Parts: sequence; C-alpha cells; structure tokens
Amino acid sequence: MTKLEKKTIFPLTRIHNPMLLEAYLDNGEIKDAYISDTLYRGFEQILIGRSAMDMPYYTQRICGICSSAHAITAALAVEQALGMQVPPNGLLLRNLILASDFIQNHIRHLYLYTMPDYFRGPDLAPFIPHSESDLRLSSKESISMTEHYFKAIEISREAHAAFAVFGGKAPHGHGIVPGGASMEVDADKVNRYRGYMMMILGFIDDILLPDVKLIIERYPEYADLGKGVGNYMSVGGFPSPEGSTLFPEGVILQGKLESFNEKYVTEDVTNAWYKPHGPLHPMDEVTVPDRGQAKGYTWVKSPRYRGQPVETGPLARAIINKEEVIGTGCLGRTWARTLELKKIAKTALKWLNRLEPGAETLDRKIGQDSGVGIGLHEAMRGTLGHWIAVENIRVKHYQIVTPSALNFGARDGAGTRSVGETSLLGLKIQSEDLKEAGRVIRSFDPCFSCSVHIIDRENVRALEIQV
Repeated sequence: MTKLEKKTIFPLTRIHNPMLLEAYLDNGEIKDAYISDTLYRGFEQILIGRSAMDMPYYTQRICGICSSAHAITAALAVEQALGMQVPPNGLLLRNLILASDFIQNHIRHLYLYTMPDYFRGPDLAPFIPHSESDLRLSSKESISMTEHYFKAIEISREAHAAFAVFGGKAPHGHGIVPGGASMEVDADKVNRYRGYMMMILGFIDDILLPDVKLIIERYPEYADLGKGVGNYMSVGGFPSPEGSTLFPEGVILQGKLESFNEKYVTEDVTNAWYKPHGPLHPMDEVTVPDRGQAKGYTWVKSPRYRGQPVETGPLARAIINKEEVIGTGCLGRTWARTLELKKIAKTALKWLNRLEPGAETLDRKIGQDSGVGIGLHEAMRGTLGHWIAVENIRVKHYQIVTPSALNFGARDGAGTRSVGETSLLGLKIQSEDLKEAGRVIRSFDPCFSCSVHIIDRENVRALEIQV
C-alpha cells in the first residue's frame, strides 16, 4: 500500500486563524483531506437562561462579517416562539439592512479572500509572503487588480455605511429586533441609502464584474475544479410583504429537487470534540464539549439533510433557482457570488422604493410567553438555522446550524466527508504551499468565526506547518 504524503496548512491565511487543513497526497494528487476548526465558541451554552428578546443582539456576536444574518434568523425564531408579527415596513427594513451586509461581505470575499490567489500583489502586507506558482495575469493586470483591491475596501465600507442608515451601526447593528425593525423611515434615510447603493452598483459594473471575468478567462479549468458532492440546499430569504422571496427554498439530492423541510435537518458529533451522539434534530440536541473525545478532530459538528451532506451558498441558491452557472467548482462558486451581489444591490433599490415614511416598522406585542421557534434564512455563505425553546420569555434551549458547519463539518458516524473535504479529492497539487487547495476552500467563503471561540491551549495537537 502506497504511503501517502501528508501536508498541513495552519493557519489557512486570509480566512480565520483556527482553520487547519491536513491533506494526504499520492504523486501530487489529494487522496484524502481533513479540515479542522481548532477553537470552541460555546454560544449555544451562553444563551441559555437569557431573555429571548435579546437573542438578535447576542447571536450577532457570533461573527462580525455576517452579524445581521444571525440577527434576522434569531428574530424569526423568537417571533415564532412568542407569536409576534412584523409590519410590512419592518420586513422591508430588515431586507435593506441584510442586503447591505451581504454586499460588504461579497465584495470583501471576492477581493480580500479570492483575488490574491490569482495575481501578484506588491511587496508589502497583506500580499507578502508571495506565492509565485501559477500566476497567469500580466504585470499590468496585477497592478490594476491591486488598485481595485484597495478600492474594494473603500466600497465595502460604503456598504457598511448603508447598513448603518437603518441598522444604527455596523457590524452588530441595533436595527433588527423581535417584532420588526427599530429604526423609523424618513426621506433623509431613504436618500442616503440610495446614494450608497448607486455608488456600489457603479463599482460592481465598472470594476468588479470585469475583474472576475478576467480571472475566469485565465483560469477556465477552475470553473469545475473543486466540485462538491452534488447536493444543494437553500431555506430561502429576503421575503416580500406578499410572501415571495428573492432567494428560493429547496433541496437537491442526487439531482432531484424537493421542498425544504426542517425536520430532516440533523447534527452528528461522532467525529467532533463533543460528548458523542448520532444524528439528532437540533431541538433534541444538547451541546456538551469534550476536547478529549477520542474520534474528534474538529469543533465543527456534522449537519446533514436526510442524512446527506449538502452544499450551501450562492452556487446552491443559483442552481436551486435554475439560474445559469458556469460550473460547480471553485470559480463556479465565485461567479455565482458575483452575480448574486449585483442582484441584491439592484433589488435593494426596489425595496427602498416600497418603504412608507411614517408607517410602523415594529410591533412588540407578544402572543405568548413560552413556545418553540425555528428561524431559517439564507446568510452570506448559505443556509442558517436557529432553533429555540422559550419558557417565561427566557431561553430554555438554543441550537444553531451555520453555513460553514454545513460545508465544512466533521465526518459523520458513517464516515461521510463534508462538502469541503470532498471538494479537495483528486485535486492536482503543483505548488509547495497547496495554493490549489486554498483556492478551492476559499471559494466557499468559509467563516469559521461561526464555529469557534475559545482556545484550548492544553490539548493542542502537534502540527507540521507549511507557509
């Protein structure tokens, strides 16, 4: 039996420091891979006993780049548990807050995470140390990309400014609360938000779209390199007052589309650092960390739908919505995210025009003080779910399933790999620093802040570091 060569990347730069990749290669081809999250968050334990009305505030602290997604999903869960209703104006305001957060995230992902894998930046941070392998852009094109990189930072800040118009501040805004949105609508806010969106749309059309098209033109094979498992999921998102959604809901398993049903969502911790249990629905699960768990190799649980791993994110949303895609691999995901970015920015202007100045945005009436609720909404990276049980307005039970857990969770009890680990299999590695693997992993836009929190300094594994 051929002994596989092991290569490790830790940390995986430009993502989050706790992410670790262990790849096993045979003659330069990845035959197996483990993706690990080395920190622990503990949010599901922190929330127990707290006021249900505060859940949008607490859960936003899970992450600084997708905070509003947690806020809206938590609010949906609380509203269902307590029998609360959201006025049409409040619904539109939530969409506008979340839309601006999607926009800043997608712009930052494309330029800060993805682009530096395809061009040579200047000899200064954050572009050094350089990886010189497989760079296909000319010197002039690389200089242009570098200029756009810094422009993208400015534009993403404008998206955060749009967020703050109706969200109060960014990140971790105050605008999304149980019962609707806390900000009132007036002409000044509407005009300011519109100004930011018009500026952003100009950047998307004039700079971002041509840049992404150039990368795809020079690296055509990456449209399909790094394919997932072929299963996709979306719970829908950005609802209108009439009930339609910008993002569709649905699940594709083995090529067949079906409606999403949350009862088929489970989490398994057989190979994660928790007290072991097989597949359990989030309402039946209790989070008990166990860093000494013999089979564990990550803090990320193993979410499944009907027992199967599913890819989630812009590519999944596009495929479920029957939109045209250029591929289902690395740059297929990047192109889907690019088109989604423009769609959200354009739709935000339509929601803006539907706002009614002076109409109520918030209804704080509670129908009951105890109950269970399920909040489901698409986040920047894909499907996000919050499950809550409330007793006398206090949280009795809370479980969260995040997009990055769905894409990068541990192997389940049957040994089935996650979408992320599967996407690396068969990848040909030419570089010393596993750049090819980095390109694929970053295409999912992993957010490991949504999976981690506290360093376990006593039981850290010995690592082979390659930079």
